[in-house]
Amino acid sequence: MNQVVKKEAGYIAAGTVVLSAVVQIVWAMFFNYDTSVFLGGLWGGAVAIVNFILMGIAVQKMANETDQMSAKRRMQASYQFRMMLIIFTTVLAVIIPGVNWIMAAISLFFPRLTILVMPLFRPDLRKKGGNG
Repeated sequence: MNQVVKKEAGYIAAGTVVLSAVVQIVWAMFFNYDTSVFLGGLWGGAVAIVNFILMGIAVQKMANETDQMSAKRRMQASYQFRMMLIIFTTVLAVIIPGVNWIMAAISLFFPRLTILVMPLFRPDLRKKGGNG
């Protein structure tokens, strides 16, 4: 895994932890909070971070590919594998007692939300100039 993937995965992990803490605080204010909620957040957050890392590795390998069709197949295979991983781990969260599957499912969206808000905290991600 190259340095860019490691750096971005660190940002995603940090954002996921922060969002998980915020959602768990809100959960505790309005719903019954117990260890299953914490474990659900931990479970879903870990799956989401692993998913992001696997995507980064696939993109990195795809970028090194010389054949365009081979690169496309690699990306499609990675996407299918990662979606199956998410489905499998979400089903496990439903089955395993002591893991709140709702919190686990909510946590899967934290990397996407982190990506949306990162430009607020990282000036290097903001668009330069007017309409460009």
